[in-house]
Amino acid sequence: MKTSNIILLALGGFALAFITAMTIVFCVKGAVPDTLIQYTLGAGGLEAFLLAGIKVSAVLSGRGSNREDTK
Repeated sequence: MKTSNIILLALGGFALAFITAMTIVFCVKGAVPDTLIQYTLGAGGLEAFLLAGIKVSAVLSGRGSNREDTK
């Protein structure tokens, strides 16, 4: 499995666990820490955005393509 796929799976798993935990906190306490949610999910979004930029630059430079040249 590629490293980028592992990172995306870990990021998705963490986001799912975090959202579940915040839902439980809301059900128990009646409120959630809005700032914690904003910065945690924002950092995850930034991580995914940067990973996408790395993948795009690798494909554009020819390093990320899985095609074989038939020339």
